[in-house]
Amino acid sequence: MEHGSMRTAQVIVKRPGMFTRTRRTAEGTVPFSVGDKSVHLRDSRDWNALVALRKRGGPPTAEDVRTQLADVTDRIPALGHRVGGRRWNRYFEPCDVDLRHHVEELRFPAGRTREQCMKEAVERPWPPGRPPWSVQIISGYRADEHLLAYRVSHVLQDGIAIATTGRALFCGERLPFVPAQPSKGKLPGRALRVGLRLTPRFFLPGARWLPADEPDASEEWQRHTAVLDRSDFDEIGRRTGAGTAQICLAVLSGALRAWTPGHWTGALDRRQRRGLPAYLAVNLRAPRETHCLGNRVGGLPLTLPCAEPSPVRRLRQVAEQADYRDVNDFRKLLATLYRAPNLLGWLLAHVVLVGERPRPIVTIIPAADPAEAGADELLAVPARLPKQTAGFLVTVGPTEITVHCVLRPFVGDAGRLPGLIAVSLAELRTALINRPEESAL
Repeated sequence: MEHGSMRTAQVIVKRPGMFTRTRRTAEGTVPFSVGDKSVHLRDSRDWNALVALRKRGGPPTAEDVRTQLADVTDRIPALGHRVGGRRWNRYFEPCDVDLRHHVEELRFPAGRTREQCMKEAVERPWPPGRPPWSVQIISGYRADEHLLAYRVSHVLQDGIAIATTGRALFCGERLPFVPAQPSKGKLPGRALRVGLRLTPRFFLPGARWLPADEPDASEEWQRHTAVLDRSDFDEIGRRTGAGTAQICLAVLSGALRAWTPGHWTGALDRRQRRGLPAYLAVNLRAPRETHCLGNRVGGLPLTLPCAEPSPVRRLRQVAEQADYRDVNDFRKLLATLYRAPNLLGWLLAHVVLVGERPRPIVTIIPAADPAEAGADELLAVPARLPKQTAGFLVTVGPTEITVHCVLRPFVGDAGRLPGLIAVSLAELRTALINRPEESAL
């Protein structure tokens, strides 16, 4: 498959305020952002992720899938790239895509669970020199269904890009390379002020929040899923004016409080009263930037108010921290920093790597309706984060909101989390119904 159509003239985008950056050179390469450099420094199989559609009936053949993907790099140019360059000069470069290396048939023994199949599928090695993505046909575990999965390395895409690409891949949509347009004017002073105000949150000491270690832990990371009704979130939003992301954070705070109540009740020191320091993943792409290549996600530091007993006050405290205007200004600041040129970018990537604290990361992303692709359910295996004990991926669909909990093997009592998340949502909804005067945030 030729990529001559992807070659473009050199475009130098001058951004007033901090940096000048080559967005795409004459050879079609795309430079690494600070996020790409940070991920590249710790590349491992733990950074693979997978999204899958559960479908009824027998699986398609690999040849059928290859036929459907024949124009995949024309529809989604990001999938026609791999990591190129050497040492401190890394970038994404276009390459030929041979679909024989990107469609995998995986048949598992009958009786395996879907989760077991996906865990094994996501960790398969990548062919050397090829773009690290594949479409997997997973079958055999049950006679009446199969999974069609999109698997990719975090080196190539972040979680938000993975979700967007998975939808385009399975629904036949296009994701053309549309780079961000130059910003108009300098970085707003308010963004700098918000950055200065939020920076101390990166250095907050951690809080006690985990149960006792599991004495007989295996080597497998734990994955648990809570499926929630989207209408409950919509009702809470109508009553309070809170956004879905804010409600998700408040619900998670309540679940973590109930998970280890001994850490959050009684006489608490200042660290515990403050709450649980965490990161909220924020998308650094511009609204019309659709190429979905690389890692353009930053972390907004916040504290989950697990010490607060009232569900409504937990939501209020989350909303105060995750104010949408502040989040947008902080996103603009991080997006500017992520454009740092070569050596400065690697320096910032090292700072990110060394300074990252072991605290939970919450990623909230929109999800497609699986029915659009002729499927019954959308499943996900989020990437395991090398320094983190736990991560929470929240996929927001049209009728369901799913919380994927990923925890290290030694974390005890993790199987209770899905039920506690559902209870926390019900408590918040009930509290707002019974005390409507507390609805305004």
